[in-house]
Amino acid sequence: MTGAPSLSFQDRPVTLSPGETVLEALLRAGVETPHSCRAGQCQCCMLRAIKGAPPEESQRGLTEAQKALGFFLPCICRPTAPLKIVPPDDAGAPQEATIRAIEPLSEDVVRLRIETANFAYRPGQFLELIAEPGLSRHYSLASCPEEDPFLEMHVRLHPNGRMSRRLSADLRAGDRLHIAGPRGTCFYEGVAADQPLTLIGAGTGLAPLYGVLRDALRQGHRGPIRLYHGARDSKGLYLTDELQAFARARDFAYIPATLDTGGDVAALALAAEASRAAHTAFFLCGGENLVKRLKRDLFMAGASMKAIRSDAFTPAG
Repeated sequence: MTGAPSLSFQDRPVTLSPGETVLEALLRAGVETPHSCRAGQCQCCMLRAIKGAPPEESQRGLTEAQKALGFFLPCICRPTAPLKIVPPDDAGAPQEATIRAIEPLSEDVVRLRIETANFAYRPGQFLELIAEPGLSRHYSLASCPEEDPFLEMHVRLHPNGRMSRRLSADLRAGDRLHIAGPRGTCFYEGVAADQPLTLIGAGTGLAPLYGVLRDALRQGHRGPIRLYHGARDSKGLYLTDELQAFARARDFAYIPATLDTGGDVAALALAAEASRAAHTAFFLCGGENLVKRLKRDLFMAGASMKAIRSDAFTPAG
């Protein structure tokens, strides 16, 4: 009789008997794993494979983004190949990175580029930036691993922010810090190439959208793409030259909106997108209130929740 494939949980070997589910093997091995229905319905037992491919049936009901990241339901997973698995929120051990550049993008936003080895991610995900013990923040990735030899983040400089002070006053090119991650499902994989794609964000919510946009274009997206970017005033808009260049060359529309001229980016986007919401893939990035408002109103306009991906920014505590 052929033995069961090998299984490890956070580098701990777990014996898997033939025909046994991953959840059954974990519980028998004494691994505390949240679970309830054991039928793939509640999804509370979800785990992530970081090596090996979980069977297709074990990803039933998950979003395309979750599938691309290796998420699966262990209660209905009977592996056919070796798997290395971790909890769904496991960001891995922090690793060292070197600052390549800190450059201004606007009056209060800087572009931070860092270099590190063996950091796999998708444009639009976010990582944890660790300047020192006790000082870390989450930032979204605007870079594209297939094109950029660095990780790029857009960081708003807050007058009293600890990380802001470090980046603006203390850190320079060549300095070292640490990162962990990546996390998040705000990336292009899973969008149909002919599907309309709408990106809506405010402030540094442009960072993940810029990464998703570049990745969609790199992968040959054929459907129309629209990017709405909101700011308090024109000084808060950035990367305008790059975005306008994309708009001149492709089926892409860049729509900036500033509050000082009456341009509420959410209202502007909702008015334009409501009639086609049912067929569009949406990416929403920015403050929690903006993202919640857009999610609710787009859903009410007919958008599928599975077609809405978001990255809501929360202020540091």
